[in-house]
Amino acid sequence: MIEHHQGYTAIKRYGRNSFRPAGKHPFKMIYSARAVKYDLIQQFEASTGIILPSGVKEALCRQPVPFLGKQLAVMKVQIKENKP
Repeated sequence: MIEHHQGYTAIKRYGRNSFRPAGKHPFKMIYSARAVKYDLIQQFEASTGIILPSGVKEALCRQPVPFLGKQLAVMKVQIKENKP
């Protein structure tokens, strides 16, 4: 689950031992690595125009995040090479 928030992410030193919020900046709260992986897969599908079967998506979601990113990058390169 990825939630978009608008909150205080920057702080500014105020005085000797205290800090105050410097401004509001958008940030994302991530509660599930699976949601991040699924988001990566959706971005991949949107950029390539290829819809992956649900079984492939499930298999990709079980991969560690760095390995998943490498797999998607290799797939994208192979797709570009195969296009006439």
